[in-house]
Amino acid sequence: MAQAQGITTAIRELMSCGRPAQSTSPMRLAHTEFVAALAGNVPHPIYADVDSDDLDDRADHLEKVLAALHVYLTVIIADTAQNTPGGTLDRRYLESLFHGLAADAVGVIRNAAEEMREYENWRAS
Repeated sequence: MAQAQGITTAIRELMSCGRPAQSTSPMRLAHTEFVAALAGNVPHPIYADVDSDDLDDRADHLEKVLAALHVYLTVIIADTAQNTPGGTLDRRYLESLFHGLAADAVGVIRNAAEEMREYENWRAS
């Protein structure tokens, strides 16, 4: 918990240092927007009495984080590809890897929520 507080404090300090210098760099803008998206989407803790709604909320949170990360990665990969000699960076492959990871990560949580919902309904009947 202390480590999480330290990270939160560091982010707050960075954010309170004033507005960053204006930049025309798409990477800098993407980075700033990614950090802002993370700061504005804090996950809620899951406690021992977890229910399916808690898991759905966590999956929603993860989808938002991954959507922000996708935007950031797209800009970084595009810039890297533009500056890679010979066009050796396979952006479609990287895009496919990301979509697979995102779908699997969210899917595991959504599946657990559905199983928990079925269990909750079974117990209620």
